[in-house]
Amino acid sequence: MNAFGTKELVMSDKITIVAPPVAPDGSAVPVQVISSLKGDEIYLFVEKNITPLVFKCTMKGNALPWLSLNIKMKESSALYAVVREGENYFMVSVHVDVLAQAC
Repeated sequence: MNAFGTKELVMSDKITIVAPPVAPDGSAVPVQVISSLKGDEIYLFVEKNITPLVFKCTMKGNALPWLSLNIKMKESSALYAVVREGENYFMVSVHVDVLAQAC
């Protein structure tokens, strides 16, 4: 998670990743990230993808971060969701097993 330089990432129970524990196909894995933090940026990483950062969004105002998308996963991997609230970065992770690799 060197994408944030020397910023410390704090594990948070205020962020939830909803993803299947086992994905039959890595070409379209459904993922939701829900947060009760009033964040101004949200990131989603797939640890073992060639390009780990799969999503970044900058929000305005006091938005509560929520996203739902299908992502491509090369292989079984950890997913990391990071929410920036002010100068602080909070994260959570889950692992998804992929049965068939994406192209």
